[in-house]
Amino acid sequence: MKYILLILLASMPCVSPAQDLQDPQDLQSRAKSAVSEKRFGDALTFYRTLLAGNPTDVDTILWIARLSAWTKDYAAAADFYSQALTLDPKNVDAMVGKANVLLWMHSYPEAFVLLTTARELAPTDTDVELAWARYYHWQGDEKTAKVYLEQCLASDGDNAEALQLKESLVPDHTIELRIAYEGDTLPGTNPGAIEQLGATYFNRQGDIGLDFFHMDRFGEGGSRGGLHFSRKLGARTSVRAAALFGGGGDIVPKQDLSAGISSTVLHGLVLGADYRHLVFPTVTVDAAIANLDYYFEKPMWILSNFAANRAAGATTPALQVRFYSSVRKNLTLNAGFGYGTEVFQLALPTDFGAFRRDSYIGGMTLALTKKTRAEATYTLARRSTGVFENMFLLALVHTL
Repeated sequence: MKYILLILLASMPCVSPAQDLQDPQDLQSRAKSAVSEKRFGDALTFYRTLLAGNPTDVDTILWIARLSAWTKDYAAAADFYSQALTLDPKNVDAMVGKANVLLWMHSYPEAFVLLTTARELAPTDTDVELAWARYYHWQGDEKTAKVYLEQCLASDGDNAEALQLKESLVPDHTIELRIAYEGDTLPGTNPGAIEQLGATYFNRQGDIGLDFFHMDRFGEGGSRGGLHFSRKLGARTSVRAAALFGGGGDIVPKQDLSAGISSTVLHGLVLGADYRHLVFPTVTVDAAIANLDYYFEKPMWILSNFAANRAAGATTPALQVRFYSSVRKNLTLNAGFGYGTEVFQLALPTDFGAFRRDSYIGGMTLALTKKTRAEATYTLARRSTGVFENMFLLALVHTL
């Protein structure tokens, strides 16, 4: 009997725990659970294992493509969507998915071709309509984006992605009102102050605004006002200009003229250049400024600018780097460092940041309501003489 039992046991199939984990149904279940729990890395591992066992399964390839896109691996996502289209050239999900990835990569012409084909195959598909809305939104054509978005929501009013996109669409017209106060204290001098009132009109193509400043900078007072405007030139480029005039002195310029341009060269990377011309009673300052901004996939970004300022035949450099992070839906914090000279402070307005020799900057933006926000910035600056200067800015902004 003993030998019979041994023979029976030997003839039974042996299933190890490792083999059990490779069971396709089990892997499918584990992958779906990982996706629902937002463990995208684990889900990718499970789907890649499934694909190794069935390399032509289009559904598995699409899941790997989606997960790669969700984890910001856009090159891999585009490659897997292409694999799916090679196996199934009329797969609308693959077309829309790859088009969305191409939009993130700013490959608009290729995305346009895919979405055109997808629309021909599935003219009423809500995912196709939503992708077209994204396509136009990302290129600044909010009017057309809204048309496609309304078509999508008419068929699927609870579509979370469509509702989120609707919140981010720029309104046709808005007006923003701003009131601000900037204080400045330096040992041995009278405190400085700037009061600002401003109103800016925005539309889809740009903005134009009025500014009024009343200044008292270390005993030198005066008022000045002027205009500023910006305009989009296509999907990636915008231009801007500003002009301020008023009473001037050794600290406050009587003329402040500027012009600049910015362009998105890669996803998240924006290059810009500005020229500024300031006229004081006894000196003229010209500043050339290069801007480099990077917007990460996460809610954070870095703004930096380098300036070369020429005054009375001398050229002086200055640099500012600022890091921003959205820590909550209604709260953004920023911190930065600036290196410059007193000349650079004269060459740039407060919205570029306040510089002396070494500046340590911190601030926050708090959304009080959907249309109102408060801003606060504090700067501790060390002058070239070694004296420390304290500067703060408080602002209230309301959108009509």
